[in-house]
Formats: sequence, C-alpha cells, structure tokens
Amino acid sequence: MKNDDLVDKIREMFESVLPPSSEAEYPKEAMALGTIVRSTRLNKLGFITDAFYSDVDEDNQKIIVYTLFLIPGIDPLTNTYKANDQYYISNEYEYEVIGYLMMNPINIQNIKKMINGGLYL
Repeated sequence: MKNDDLVDKIREMFESVLPPSSEAEYPKEAMALGTIVRSTRLNKLGFITDAFYSDVDEDNQKIIVYTLFLIPGIDPLTNTYKANDQYYISNEYEYEVIGYLMMNPINIQNIKKMINGGLYL
C-alpha cells in the first residue's frame, strides 16, 4: 500500500468519527472531545472523538457511549509499536472507559490537519 493511500484511508477514518454537527446532540454529562482515555475492555489508550446516548440502565438513566480512536501499544524496551498492533476505532459504554481528566484534551482538529499534511506526527 502506498503512503498516499494510507494517508487517505486514515483521513477517511477521522472524517467518519468527527464530532457531532451540533453541541445539542452531545451529552452534557460526557467527557470532553479529545479527552485521553483507556478502554478497559481492549486495554488500549486513545481519545474521545464522539459521544452519544444509547440504552437506559436499571435506574432508568441514559447510558453514554463514547467513540474512541485507540492508538497502538508501544513496546517500552524498543520504543516501537508492538507487532501487529493497529489504530482502532471503537464504541465503548461509559463504564468501560477510564478518562485521564488531569491531562488537557487534545485538539482533534489539529490531528486532522496533521493527517491532511501526511503522517509526520
């Protein structure tokens, strides 16, 4: 696969998980877009690209579902990506997400601009 094809595929992936069209659709209780999180189900770090209400729980409260962009794990010994680990987009219930609120959210638009310019992160 050519580098340009890879950049186009990643750009398409980001455009498919861009923030909602209006703030009224975004749950007011949800963590901010770009918040760095860990998916406990997949045990991967990433960041929030969207959130929406899903089902209701036993207490009749709406459950928030987060769309996450998960990043490949890095081998601490070689400081390289782990073999066969890939970028991953996942929808996770709020109960399966740990948010790192002590860190400022990343700017999703800046990441999109970097990808438009190529994979020079």
